Amino acid sequence: MKICWLSDFDISGSGYLNLSVPLCEGLSKRGHEVKVSGLGYRGQQHDYNFSIIPAGNLGEGMGIIQNLFNLWGFDILVVALDIPLQLRIIQQMRDSKRPFKYAGIMPVEAGPLTMSWAMGMMLMDKIFIISEFGTKECELQGISTEYLPIGIDTEAWRTPTQEEKQTIRKNMLGLDDSHYVILTVADNQERKNLSAGMKIIADFIKKGYPNVRWMVVTREYNQVGWILRDLAQEWGISDKVMIFERGMDFKKLWSLYASSDMFFLPSKTEGLGMPLLEAMSVGLPCVGTKCTGIEELLKNNRGYLVNYVSILKDCSYIDPFGNGRRYIIHPKHGVTTLEWVYEHGKNTVQTARDYVEKRKWDIGVDKLEKGLLGMLPKEDKNGQ
Repeated sequence: MKICWLSDFDISGSGYLNLSVPLCEGLSKRGHEVKVSGLGYRGQQHDYNFSIIPAGNLGEGMGIIQNLFNLWGFDILVVALDIPLQLRIIQQMRDSKRPFKYAGIMPVEAGPLTMSWAMGMMLMDKIFIISEFGTKECELQGISTEYLPIGIDTEAWRTPTQEEKQTIRKNMLGLDDSHYVILTVADNQERKNLSAGMKIIADFIKKGYPNVRWMVVTREYNQVGWILRDLAQEWGISDKVMIFERGMDFKKLWSLYASSDMFFLPSKTEGLGMPLLEAMSVGLPCVGTKCTGIEELLKNNRGYLVNYVSILKDCSYIDPFGNGRRYIIHPKHGVTTLEWVYEHGKNTVQTARDYVEKRKWDIGVDKLEKGLLGMLPKEDKNGQ
C-alpha cells in the first residue's frame, strides 16, 4: 500500500505523535510505503523508516497531501486528529471527487456523540477509535467503527530499580526517600482540570502529609491555561510543587516517572490517557477520575478511581467541545483516595503492569493494516 498520513507531529509534545510514530513504523517495516504530512513538525532529524514533510498549519498540510497524490498517487489517506479537524478535512474533500480512500483515527473523549459529528464521520471510508469506550459511543449513534488498540513499549517504559529511583531523586530532583512524589503529566488546559488536581493535592498535604511533592509536566505558559504558580502560592504549597515544561527528551521524562511514588490524573474526560499507560508500565499506582478512557484503563483493580461530583441529573455538565459531558473530580473523595494510596497503594501495581504488557504495538498495527487493506480493490490487496 501507498499510505499518506496526516497528523500532529510536534516534537515538543503531542499525543498524536506518540500514537502515529509506532503505527507508521509498523506499517513501513511490513513493506508499505508511508509518507507523512506532519503538522507542527519543523524538520528535526529523525531515524524513522518513513519520511515527514513539515506542515506549519492545516492548510499547508492539505496542500502537501494534494502534491503527494499528484506526484506519488497514494492509495489511502490516514488522518489521526481530533474529530473537529477530521470533519474540516473531510468536508473540504467532499466536493473534489476524492480519488483515494480516507481513514480516520481519533478519540471520542466523552459521550454522547453529537449527531452533527456522527453525520460528518459517515463521509469517511473507515473509522478507527482508540478506546473501547469511544467505540461503544459511536455504535450508539449507528456509526460503523473499529477499535484500534494503542500499545505501549514496556521495555522502554520499564520499572526502575530502587537504587535507580534513589539516584534520580537525589541527582535530578534534590529529594530523598523521606519525600513522597506524586506525578501528573497533562496539558495546561480546561479538560485536564489541573486546578482541581492542585486543590486536592493542597488539601491532602494539609491533612498531615508535608513530605508530599507534586511534579507536573505540562505547558506552563499556555495562554488558555491556569497560572499554576499563582494557584500554588494562594493555596500555600509553592514549596511543594515542581513544574516541568513538556517536550523533554524520553530519558528525562522516564526519569520523572521513575522517581515518583504515585500518578494522578484529575481530567474531566479522556479519549484514552496515554500517560496512564506509561505510569502503569513504570510501576506507579495510578489515581484518576472515574470516567471515559480513564475508567477503561484503571478498572478491574488496575488503579484507583475517584468519583465525580453530582451537579446535574446525569452527574455531568455539557461542554462546548462536541456537546460532550464533563466529569468534575470529587474533591473530598480525591483527598481520601490519595490518603489510601499513600498508605496502601501497591496492590494494583502488578495487575496494571500485567495489563500493559499485553498492549503490544504489533496488535494495533495488525488491526490497522488489515483494516486499510480491506479498503482497497481486490486486485490491490497484495499489501504493496
